[in-house]
Amino acid sequence: MSAVKLDSSADIFTGSLMLFLGDNPLAFEKSSKLSINTDEIDITNKTMGDWAGALSGKKSFSISSDALTTKKEGAFSYDSLLDAQIAGTPLDFKFSPGTSADKDSFGGTFTPDTKQRSYEGKVIITSLELSSEAGTLVTCSATFKGVGALKPVEAVKATS
Repeated sequence: MSAVKLDSSADIFTGSLMLFLGDNPLAFEKSSKLSINTDEIDITNKTMGDWAGALSGKKSFSISSDALTTKKEGAFSYDSLLDAQIAGTPLDFKFSPGTSADKDSFGGTFTPDTKQRSYEGKVIITSLELSSEAGTLVTCSATFKGVGALKPVEAVKATS
């Protein structure tokens, strides 16, 4: 195998991955994390000597996110998350870089950037927290559990 030359100024991903629920980004999201796990199936036996063995088992994923809380109508924030959690409604999601045609210094309307790889599937809300401290902004934290497969979505190549 030949050595691959890496350029840290060009080869490292920069940008911001956003959590989209349905067609809307999670409003005023500050951070998000996609975690993918694989269960181990223990195959350790007497013929393996001092070494343990395992096979790859079921896969699962979860997403956690923190956001500022808003009461803006139409925004996907704490109240709409709470409604979905109480209803037990699975939500379509996309974990993707965002793009905006009308972005200004205070926000804009964002959509998933189809020119970059993203991840999608369905999730349920397993935990939802609302936090407030004196003199600070109200924030919310949500944890989502994947329902079914996580689907990588390849970037759409630009055509000339």
